[in-house]
Amino acid sequence: MYSFSSLAEFAILRDSIKRELVQTCEEDALRLFIAINEGVNNAIFHGNKEDNTKKVQIIIERSPEDVQIIIRDEGDGFVKTKKTAGMELWDENGRGLDLIGLYVDSCWWNTKGNEITLVKKINPAYCKPFRTYTSL
Repeated sequence: MYSFSSLAEFAILRDSIKRELVQTCEEDALRLFIAINEGVNNAIFHGNKEDNTKKVQIIIERSPEDVQIIIRDEGDGFVKTKKTAGMELWDENGRGLDLIGLYVDSCWWNTKGNEITLVKKINPAYCKPFRTYTSL
């Protein structure tokens, strides 16, 4: 499990997270890291509202069939709504959840809305044999 409060602290952990993803499944590591990065941005900026006294946690778990990544913040949560008309792809904000959706097979939130679970099915032909990995 990784735990941090700010983007600066997350930057320190990035290499460890990338290594763990490559060890878990090199084929999908970059796509999963992009999804994690978007989830972390949402957690820090929208969930914890950049309050450095609040933590963001990342848990990465692998099963023989998939990789699950849980990103949890200490914010009040949110309710996902449909996009409003006029939202443009070139907007700097509001694309994170769309990007996450592009790089994982499924994702869902807990009922409070402060925890997202990302799931990526793995192709055993491109991944190392299943084993349990430990994080920092």
